[in-house]
Amino acid sequence: MTYMLHNIPWAEIIVVLHVVVVTVLVVRVLYHQRNTGVSVAWILMLVAFPLVGAVGYLLIGEPRLGSRRLRRQHELVKFYQQFSETYLHDFNQHACSGLNERYHGISLIAADKTGFNATEYNHLTLLTNDEEIIAAIRHDIQQAKTSCLLAFYIIDPQGEIVALLNDTMAAAKRGVVTSMLVDSIGSARFWRSDWPQRLRTAGITLTEALPIELWRTFIVRADLRNHRKIAVIDQKIGYTGSFNLVDPRFFKKNAGVGQWVDVMMRCEGSLVQPLAAVFAGDMAVETESNLMQVQQWVDSYGKQALMHNLQVAQQEQNGIVVQVIPSAPEQGSPVIYDTIVNAIHAATRRIIITTPYFVPDEALLLALTTAAIRGVDVTLIVPEAVDSKLVKYASRAYYPMLLQAGVKIALFKGGLLHAKTLTVDSDYTLFGTVNMDMRSFYLNMEISLAIYDEGMTESVVALQNSYLNDCEFIELKAWQARSKWWGLVENTVRLVGPLL
Repeated sequence: MTYMLHNIPWAEIIVVLHVVVVTVLVVRVLYHQRNTGVSVAWILMLVAFPLVGAVGYLLIGEPRLGSRRLRRQHELVKFYQQFSETYLHDFNQHACSGLNERYHGISLIAADKTGFNATEYNHLTLLTNDEEIIAAIRHDIQQAKTSCLLAFYIIDPQGEIVALLNDTMAAAKRGVVTSMLVDSIGSARFWRSDWPQRLRTAGITLTEALPIELWRTFIVRADLRNHRKIAVIDQKIGYTGSFNLVDPRFFKKNAGVGQWVDVMMRCEGSLVQPLAAVFAGDMAVETESNLMQVQQWVDSYGKQALMHNLQVAQQEQNGIVVQVIPSAPEQGSPVIYDTIVNAIHAATRRIIITTPYFVPDEALLLALTTAAIRGVDVTLIVPEAVDSKLVKYASRAYYPMLLQAGVKIALFKGGLLHAKTLTVDSDYTLFGTVNMDMRSFYLNMEISLAIYDEGMTESVVALQNSYLNDCEFIELKAWQARSKWWGLVENTVRLVGPLL
């Protein structure tokens, strides 16, 4: 027996297995991946590091949502569409008159995939620092009468967030219907603490979004996350933006990147109902509730809330046109990516982007460089220090191409700039939770507001310009004069950038 084992040509068998496994997985990559950059990155990983690449691809190579989410894919879009037709029909009719004609096609991209059209009769308040944001959310929770819905990627119960959670428990105890949806990985420390039990004891419906189960990691992709940040109070007031429920004085204070700098939008008017619908749909998928039952739950407050929203809108002399854009891998196409690329192509004078993570694909890179070449003033504002070295190096690999085309790149030195904003000319803003990377475009569940309004766009532009006061612009000559070693490192990491 020992002699037979000794004479088995193990080397040849391993080579054959290597070739077979790599070939099968490469074919699978080519069949399943829609993005060329992602396909090339995975093929390079499989060829260069077959074992690591194979295991990695089987774990996180495809956006597998599990049979439950796949079953609900069409139901969820249908739910959004029925919700829009039932509650927002009158608002949709009015929005057409307030929407700039050159953005009409862009708005249809999102409407086709989500069912949510652009709606008029909205009032927005831009909250530009954590003190304002926390104080506003706390005040509205304290005043809540009927319902309080909170969905966040990260909850870190320290500092002022403890007070906010106490306000939420107090609301539940006085009879306010209170529900929270919290991501499993983003809030891993929260889920390991005693806070979940405390919140549930107070009467809060607390649900873990996309929970991780080790035995299911080969069936359901573990790194697909609910990255949304939504708060809806009494179906009348909504919040969304980049802010997680964290106090920046304490959150990741030893990470070496400074305090996180966030922004949030307080919303009143017709767009609050789609925010509530997105929350309700996410809850339904996680808890196996029937979507129609969730719709009935929304209905219980919906009509009263819509009357309030209409009254608020009628008091506004110039209602703001806004479109809620939920994006998720189960939609079948990258709706927010398509929206961003088309908005960039529509620019004629100015584009300003703030994002903590910038890892574009070729189409987005081409859109930005082409805009700069045709005379559009393009500015990209990113933090100098980020909490991921791989993302940092991958981002910097694109700087030479951007700078050569005339794009201005500003490195923010006042902390980790976490705000995700895009302004086009003086009348279009994209605002929400989406980073400029493939993860946000293709994998995460995100939420964005497309704002078709000059006044609010100029307010966001003023905020973006205020960030420039803490920035240093990169000069092309100085960047090219760096050690060639850094260029090699950055371009090497760039090869796997689409996977980050």
